[in-house]
Amino acid sequence: MKPSVIVGVVLVLIILVSVIVYMHYFSGTQTVVPSTTTAPPKNLRIVSLAPSDTQILISLGLGKDIVGMDIYSYQLLEDLNETSLVPSNVTVFNNICPPNISGILLLHPNKVLVEYGLDAHYIPEMEKAGLPLMITNNDYALSLAQIEENIISIAESLNDTQAGMQVVKWMESQVENYTPTVSTAYFDWICSNGEAYTAGGDVFINNVLELAGGYNVFENFSGYPEVTPSKVLLADPSIIIAQSVYNYSYTMTLIKEYFTNTSAVEDGKVYIISGLAVDLLDEPGPLSVYGVIMLHKILTGQAPHYVNTTWVRTNINVSIPVY
Repeated sequence: MKPSVIVGVVLVLIILVSVIVYMHYFSGTQTVVPSTTTAPPKNLRIVSLAPSDTQILISLGLGKDIVGMDIYSYQLLEDLNETSLVPSNVTVFNNICPPNISGILLLHPNKVLVEYGLDAHYIPEMEKAGLPLMITNNDYALSLAQIEENIISIAESLNDTQAGMQVVKWMESQVENYTPTVSTAYFDWICSNGEAYTAGGDVFINNVLELAGGYNVFENFSGYPEVTPSKVLLADPSIIIAQSVYNYSYTMTLIKEYFTNTSAVEDGKVYIISGLAVDLLDEPGPLSVYGVIMLHKILTGQAPHYVNTTWVRTNINVSIPVY
């Protein structure tokens, strides 16, 4: 065969292949343009595996579409007295690590929201099982602003950007930005030897504390460091806020034993939080704005020394907004 003929045949083959690829590509794909008016898809069956995600879904008006959730999400709704925001027959998973993959599959969900920070290790297995995952990372948000960004992102993924914007607008209307002036130590846990886990300057609780008017005495630390009693005494916070260790009296015993020479203890400005009060700080989501309000009341002497679920319900009127 002559070289010119060979070249001609090759050119024809290239053109044919190009046409086939072009037709295949454009027949199987589409460009998705985010819309602020598109309604969420019908017949959603959603499983949420973290309270932060559950808050967001309900606030977007999708509580009725949740067919399964983790136990902590349901307990949060019980604390709020708002279990009516999800179906009465919703499946509640008691085991969250590892997630109950077979149980989730039985619900035939078309959206499964998974917190990367909580379930990263199990994501490959969940994907292999064919679960339609939507991976979020709200539990590791660093600020209220980042929560708002995550809400918009989830809303866009569910084709309901307008609802997301309404939730963000509501959040911003609830919070006043106070100047951080009150030196405060916040403890997630206090050990029996007096060592305690606190919040550094690069975590979510630090941002909430600052918005409420508090100055974190451990802001120069990162993450959730363990500090010794001597470091607490050196920092000398004027207010101590601690999550309950088993109960109020035991927590106060630890604080008075190991931190007795701090201004907070000497001036009687120690506050223990439990139940819903902890949820407002530990589960970043729309309800976090109430965490700012609660902390501001503590910092300004408008709260009792034991802030529990009953007090929060009565004095802050916490409720998930629904759009």
